[in-house]
Amino acid sequence: MKWLRFSVWAVLALAATVASAQSYPTRPVKLVIPYAPGGTPDFVGRTIAGKLSEYLGQPIVIENRPGAGEITGTEAVAKAAPDGYTLLLITPSFTSNPALYPKLPYDSIKDFAPVAQVLSYPHVLVASGGLPASSVQDVIALAKANPGRITYGSGGSGSSNHLAAEMFKSLTSVQLTHIPYKGNGPAIADLLADRVQLLFTSMAPVEAQVKAGKLKALAVTGPKRLASAPDVPTMLEAGVPDYDLVSWYGVLVPWGTPKSVIERLNADLRKTMQNPEVRDKMIASLGAETTVSSPDAFGALLRKEFVTWGKLVREMNIKAE
Repeated sequence: MKWLRFSVWAVLALAATVASAQSYPTRPVKLVIPYAPGGTPDFVGRTIAGKLSEYLGQPIVIENRPGAGEITGTEAVAKAAPDGYTLLLITPSFTSNPALYPKLPYDSIKDFAPVAQVLSYPHVLVASGGLPASSVQDVIALAKANPGRITYGSGGSGSSNHLAAEMFKSLTSVQLTHIPYKGNGPAIADLLADRVQLLFTSMAPVEAQVKAGKLKALAVTGPKRLASAPDVPTMLEAGVPDYDLVSWYGVLVPWGTPKSVIERLNADLRKTMQNPEVRDKMIASLGAETTVSSPDAFGALLRKEFVTWGKLVREMNIKAE
């Protein structure tokens, strides 16, 4: 009898879940952006939300939850109901944080379900106008002749451009000094002022300064040259073996969110990123490709990057600052 009652309740619960998933969404959806307003993640999140809301048929409410390299906002989503009404926008910091912060207030694997990777873009190694280097090999030679005297900026400890620089250091055996900033904007400003000498960044924010000769683009971190900068070689072409790094943005939901809801979100994100308005904005602002993956493919990317960044953090003894 007890077994029968349990079975009835299990069937009813399953039916309620299926019905809820089929009618999803019936109210506004929240997108948590774990960064402050005004930066690149905020731009990406708000651009996506504006069009995604049309496909979902419900408003998307943006909630900026900055702090501790995505941790504050990520923790909030880990504790949210797994019903598809709370989404999280992430960057590669999500996959480096477990190595940088051993005691996270959530489990990066068990507390989240992947929905989709929505963007991918390479970094560009950019040098200040005052650095006497016109190629990657020039930078390597200068750095080896002056260990630790050449500085590089980043958008913060554990950020994707910080990790890009640390990978460069690892593969070239050079010593560079890290200067973290609260976002990419201040780092670019100090690069222009020669207060730092190097920066890994997406091309769009520095393209005008590069074309004006104020900054020097030395190499692209991805597997191919940029259409907007065909004269800038890849890292492989510039003589750094095994350097192939593409950054990305993606969307997660709390673990336990119904599969049908995740599939609906994935399908509507695909429509969103293929929309010419969104696609053109991402190309113009970031030089990014709007490639939407399946949930399984995004999960595989996350697992791969947990390993990659964990190994690099240990090897380079990278500390959260």
